[in-house]
Amino acid sequence: MTAPRTRKWSANELLDFVHHRYHLKVTGEVETPATNLLPKLTEHVPQGFNPRIFLLDLTIVKTAEIGAPLEAFRNATYDRPTTGNEFDEVDILFDGQSIEHIKVGHPKSETAAKKPAARKAVKKKPAKKKAPAKKKGAKKVAKKSAKKKSAKKTKARAKK
Repeated sequence: MTAPRTRKWSANELLDFVHHRYHLKVTGEVETPATNLLPKLTEHVPQGFNPRIFLLDLTIVKTAEIGAPLEAFRNATYDRPTTGNEFDEVDILFDGQSIEHIKVGHPKSETAAKKPAARKAVKKKPAKKKAPAKKKGAKKVAKKSAKKKSAKKTKARAKK
């Protein structure tokens, strides 16, 4: 039997809502030839020699006797409790052959690694008040008037 077409696989090891235990959630889509056929993921027995790679068997299960011959992608999911950061990869097997190889995401540990280290709070000093900025033209006028005043003072001293 040939393997069905599959797409959109993901595997994440997530922390539950109350942050007490982890669970592995594997999801994907599998194409089936009829509406009464659904994909099913089960744990492969025995697991492989590498404990960091989790093996799942994909089977197509007949759910009813009658079904419309409609080819469509249907969801396949698998969920199981873990110890947290237990698996690195998930392999999906169909008839004993690996058809998908998925890297397990660890969103909790990834976000912790991306956060910058916490910095100590530093007391802010009050900002110094600056004099209002003068226009360039005003600076030139001020310089010229200062030069004129100093020139007048020197003339007055010379006369005395």
